[in-house]
Amino acid sequence: MLQIALRRLFWLILLPLLQVVVFNHVHLWGYATPMPYVYALLILPASTPRWLYVTLGFTLGLFADMGSNTPGIAAAAGTASGLSIPFLLHLFAPKEFDDDTTLLPNVRTLEWTGFLNYAASAVLIHVSLFHIIEDFAFYFPLQLLINIVGSTVFTLVFIALFEVLRNER
Repeated sequence: MLQIALRRLFWLILLPLLQVVVFNHVHLWGYATPMPYVYALLILPASTPRWLYVTLGFTLGLFADMGSNTPGIAAAAGTASGLSIPFLLHLFAPKEFDDDTTLLPNVRTLEWTGFLNYAASAVLIHVSLFHIIEDFAFYFPLQLLINIVGSTVFTLVFIALFEVLRNER
């Protein structure tokens, strides 16, 4: 149990650090910026209390904000993601998992299709809110849509890579 908690703590520390140091400086064709720190919320067990999802979402976003000069934008998007992820997890969870079973969201329990649908929904919510709050206007809706779709796809590529690395044994 301690080993699992230490692994999750590792991801909770590593991902915001990577976001600030590496991913904030990656802009695919000037539009898509990956935000894979959301992955730290996606891998929390289904038994995690909702308040912890929200608190961790805010904290992860706050660390990303501090390192990228986006005052409160990532924290707001992270908080909203923390609110929606438990619902999305139960929406995409297999039917054989009931309330008594601890569901660990990964490709083994949800399979690739279920996990990617779950991750895509959560990332789309996070990235959409981030870009809408960042732009705070709809003057260029096509550019906003390209930013949202590009960042979502780019983030999902990194999440799939992290999931492969995490579940390789």
